[in-house]
Amino acid sequence: MQKKILLWFDVEDYLTVESDDALLELLKMLEESGVRATLKFCTRKMELLHRRGRMDIIEKLANHEFSFHTTDHSIHPLPSEYLDQMGFQAGARAFHDRENPGFQRLSDLCGQNLTSYGQPGYAWAPQVFPALRKWGVQPYLDAHDIVGIDGQPFWYGGVLCLSKLNNLSHLVKDGSTGAMIRAFDGMNTACEDTVFFSIYDHPTEFSSSVFWDEVNFQYGRNPFTYQPAPLRTVEERDGLIDQYRQFIAHTRAQPDVEYVTALESMRYEHQRTLPITGEMLDGAVKSLSGGEANYCQIGGAYVCASELLGLMARRLTGRMLTPELLYGPEEETPSHVSGQVDAAELAQAVFAQADRVLGFKQLPVYYRVGGNLINPADAFATLAAAIAQGRSTLDLVPGRLAAADHVDRSYRFGGAWILWADDFKGEGIIKQTALQAWTLKPAVF
Repeated sequence: MQKKILLWFDVEDYLTVESDDALLELLKMLEESGVRATLKFCTRKMELLHRRGRMDIIEKLANHEFSFHTTDHSIHPLPSEYLDQMGFQAGARAFHDRENPGFQRLSDLCGQNLTSYGQPGYAWAPQVFPALRKWGVQPYLDAHDIVGIDGQPFWYGGVLCLSKLNNLSHLVKDGSTGAMIRAFDGMNTACEDTVFFSIYDHPTEFSSSVFWDEVNFQYGRNPFTYQPAPLRTVEERDGLIDQYRQFIAHTRAQPDVEYVTALESMRYEHQRTLPITGEMLDGAVKSLSGGEANYCQIGGAYVCASELLGLMARRLTGRMLTPELLYGPEEETPSHVSGQVDAAELAQAVFAQADRVLGFKQLPVYYRVGGNLINPADAFATLAAAIAQGRSTLDLVPGRLAAADHVDRSYRFGGAWILWADDFKGEGIIKQTALQAWTLKPAVF
């Protein structure tokens, strides 16, 4: 078993000048320790570093990997807020239009491609994923509690998600080097070959005793004037950074431990080495519970529910069995069917009919098959039954998106983070998150 440490910092505080020096001292410590980190930068913060002439910081940043942490971070509305009332297509376009200029600006300022993304705070939104793919972002790196698979890395929206992991630590929150070392030494080691230990902090936490955005953006409101965060002493700041130094020394002394960036982590994922055959697909389909659209394993790698739906359509129309990701539909609505369904006609419709979101394929709300309107979940269950039973015509089989069981539908935003208005429920975000579980599958490491 290999142990990989994902070390990342959210660099975002553009209101507290002292957070610049905290970042510099962290970078010096990382350089001395021989560790590369993933730095999730807010564009406005990078612009201020350039404006302030902090070349001492900018030169050291070049050693690390850059991630996009939105343009303005905590200024309302945050992604969860402005996307909550939007569907998937409209939300993806809105996020792209709003954030792409900041994404490109940050890339220009740091002189690197931005490899990953993580939302500001707890501002999760599923509509961001088509935009990330359009920008060439491959991993998503963050911490949230809305969707995940058994504490392991997973694929969602066509992006590798390093979030809701079993082994997540936070030095300032956990309290000491000893606490982090105990968490590392006692980590959950469930994996095939590679287990990840994810650590995150914010430079502002080393310089300030209260989060900068909690001082300024509480309860869904933007202030008339900005205030810097209350400061720690320089001795407190340096003491916290020294705790990181000790933790890194402890972990790097072990032979099976390596620090990796978000992008570097992807090289350890197990890939399918054999083509998918009809026999493989038939076996996988028969292993599913009747009517349940879910991910499954074929040939040593997983396919998500939308990929499996497409594979079944290809199987029944005599096409090559190549997985193709489609985003979930805009809505979940009942099918309208009279009489039996011709499996070949339905399979052709599944293969040929698709909507688009930022140029990527998306499952339609209905497949039109003759005079019938069949939703994707029912199409999935009906094609699975046709393959399992070897039938060409059959009654419509009611389906269910079982992959959405991995979404915490009880999650509520207001009250969970001081930046949210107390009455912000985020019900639209949860609904869209569940619909996009058509793209959910485990990543094998």
